[in-house]
Amino acid sequence: MQLTTCGVLAALGLLSGCSTLTTSPGAPLTAQGPAGLAFYQPPTPLPAGRPGDVIWARPVTNDAALPSAAQNWLVLYRSTNIAGQPVAVSGTVAIPKGAPPANGWPVISWTHGTTGIADICAPSRNDSTFPPRGYVNLMNASLDQWVAKGYAVVQTDYEGLGTPGTHPYLVMDSEARGAVDMVRAARRISPALSRDWLVMGHSQGGGAAAYTGYMGPVYGQELNLKGAVAISPSSHMSLLVQLAQKKPEQPSDPYGTLLFHSVAAAAPGVNLAELLTPTGRQVDSQVDAKCVGDLRNNYKVGEVMNMNADFRALNGALATLMDTQNARPSVPVLVLQADQDEAVPKPITDLLVARYKGLGVAVDYRTYQITDKRGAASNHQATVAYSLPDAMAWAAQHLPSGRP
Repeated sequence: MQLTTCGVLAALGLLSGCSTLTTSPGAPLTAQGPAGLAFYQPPTPLPAGRPGDVIWARPVTNDAALPSAAQNWLVLYRSTNIAGQPVAVSGTVAIPKGAPPANGWPVISWTHGTTGIADICAPSRNDSTFPPRGYVNLMNASLDQWVAKGYAVVQTDYEGLGTPGTHPYLVMDSEARGAVDMVRAARRISPALSRDWLVMGHSQGGGAAAYTGYMGPVYGQELNLKGAVAISPSSHMSLLVQLAQKKPEQPSDPYGTLLFHSVAAAAPGVNLAELLTPTGRQVDSQVDAKCVGDLRNNYKVGEVMNMNADFRALNGALATLMDTQNARPSVPVLVLQADQDEAVPKPITDLLVARYKGLGVAVDYRTYQITDKRGAASNHQATVAYSLPDAMAWAAQHLPSGRP
């Protein structure tokens, strides 16, 4: 049902434009967002409110919808950026079919893996022309099984991905706040959602999930975070860059390009002009227009990184902003890792797990020798579907599903 408020409010002098509000079963009155890509352009200035407040929402009309859901919402909501200022972030909400349990549908906040930092790479924009469509469809196939199981699945696009501003790629503080505020926004969209939730993510999002295990209970105190599922989690970024400095002959990859660009945007002391060669700067110039798959090239590390540069400012920023292992999760953590992961090497995840165990974190570590990639492009991607039975069994112990 749609209720038009323009006439009354305009007559009272309270509204200069026209606003349409939408209601649907199980959802409260919420502002209807504009059609098309205008949805991702927030009003200026942002409406007053709190982190997690919904700016506007509309039903999902593209392939970001999860088929097993009764409702799929595209949401623009308030969060907090890396400077501590209010920011608009986009994401989606999938609500299971049927009557919710007494305490509401338990929630999984999904933190996605690397798609890129250009606005066209936001997972909520998934349609037939979406560049990282293969990866996002693969993830959504697993996420849909969680919805069928009786979990509401909410997915943040992250700060600056789809919406104005630079996406702070692998800046864990930003990604964790996006994940928490996505849960808040989803609960404003639907009162049928519980305060109880898990955070779960892959790759970039695996690191974000582990970090949210630390930050979620602090930043989202009114919610009840039960645990974190970190699949092929990013960690030890400063160590990886130091290793790359010692191997200029190894192939470069788009993740490094995105990493350098993000650090330079987030840390004023990091100067890309000094750290990159002319070839590296040319590669960097493409990150605001292309997604991760289209950023691949045939260059070697030494052709894009200036191996004679002073990397101390970069490594310091990485350790502060992006090294997941430096935060101590206060909730149980499940870590899922392929033995032959091509993107997140198992020895790096071994270090993360050892670090957490040394800090007294309750860690359950499962590793897999993947023999069937199940349609995935790599072991790295295949880990999500391959580990799904273990993830669901672990989740049932920490946050039972909404189905009998």
